[in-house]
Amino acid sequence: MATIVSTPTQERSSTRTGWPYLGKLAISAFGILLCLVTIKFFTEHLLAPRNMGLNGALVQRNLDLLLIGSSHTRQSYDIRLLEKTTGLSAFALAYNGDDLKTMSQIIDYLVSRPDRCPRYIVVEAYSALLGRKPDLQDPRYFFDAPPALKMRIIRTYLSEHRRPSALLDVFDLVVNRGNEAIVTYPVNSLLLKRLAYRGGPTGIKTPGVSAEQFSHFTSDATSGQPDPVQLAALYRIIDIAEHHNISVIFIESPLPKPVSSDPKIQALKADFREILEAHHLRYINGDLDFPNSDPSMFEDNNHLSAAGREKFTLDVSADLKTWIASLPKNRAAAISR
Repeated sequence: MATIVSTPTQERSSTRTGWPYLGKLAISAFGILLCLVTIKFFTEHLLAPRNMGLNGALVQRNLDLLLIGSSHTRQSYDIRLLEKTTGLSAFALAYNGDDLKTMSQIIDYLVSRPDRCPRYIVVEAYSALLGRKPDLQDPRYFFDAPPALKMRIIRTYLSEHRRPSALLDVFDLVVNRGNEAIVTYPVNSLLLKRLAYRGGPTGIKTPGVSAEQFSHFTSDATSGQPDPVQLAALYRIIDIAEHHNISVIFIESPLPKPVSSDPKIQALKADFREILEAHHLRYINGDLDFPNSDPSMFEDNNHLSAAGREKFTLDVSADLKTWIASLPKNRAAAISR
């Protein structure tokens, strides 16, 4: 039997043909990945829910009332009940941890779309967020954002997080986050239609907590002083509203008594009130005239239970009707466009 012996020349030839092949394979794989990421970046918002989030708000035409904020807003309003009691079309645009910086971005984007801009805006005035450093806590906001807004989110994030790991955060946001929503889109879209109505929860009866749990509640406030970036965002929201002739009202939903009594929360509430009063804007402290010592009204340390949501919605509906009726007639005519 003949024995095949490889010569040094053959080995060198095999090495030369092997490495270029691996290089081409790596370049091809990178090119495919880049194409997929690019397609995802420019099209994933088209798969966002149409009954909640930014995409849901953008499909609303001639919307009367937009409620914008964090999960604090989403869990505080029964949208069906609010529409019934006020006679206004309403939508809750809420993301977990949504702070004033993010709200100002969203409102800025909405006013660039006059046919999608609401007549009245309820801005969440959750005091703990005023003292918190800005951060993007809910990646669904990035997923839902159109490409132009995505670029703004990235620029803002990098400017506020000047550290090398911020680039890895952006990479994760662009490449990894939201992939499960794309893969499960057919099932996920059907599920979300049943669980949400115009941005608010529906058919979910969250119970209150026990007296023991209630007594151990503490606030999420990290500081009693406004964060400079959040403060600038608050002034930006005020400026946008004035420039575009949009009526805004700032509402803080009720907090449990052990949380609301925190000195840091009280200091931030006072800051909100003073700033808004100086600009002749209405501020509603949800703790007033609300039974915030009742554990059955809350599901945790900063979210209302189903019973609390119903009561607060009824209370705030009356406040909203009074506020709208108090608007100057010339301003009311302008926003009735």
